[in-house]
Amino acid sequence: MNAQVKNALESALLAALVFAVCLWLVLSAEDSGSAVRAIFGGMGMGVGYIAHIAYVGVGLHRAGRSVWPWTVAMVLIPGVSVVAMVLLSSAAGESPESADAGQPPRAR
Repeated sequence: MNAQVKNALESALLAALVFAVCLWLVLSAEDSGSAVRAIFGGMGMGVGYIAHIAYVGVGLHRAGRSVWPWTVAMVLIPGVSVVAMVLLSSAAGESPESADAGQPPRAR
């Protein structure tokens, strides 16, 4: 896999983790009654969601795929980002760079 695409996918996963932790903060703040915790959790969810979509878009761009149709689909349909990330990670075996990686260099 291209190192730049891999870095973008790792960043997208980290942003999704931030979203999940902030979602937990919001849901647990409802029980304790802490408004500040809920506000910061909600702000973190927004930032995590936007960062996740942005990093998946960067990965798609670096892989040479169209970004805008995927971005619109990610915003409208939850779970499409998982499909995009699986598509990007499975496309590693199809690239010409990875096909020549196991062969020794040719003599000129």
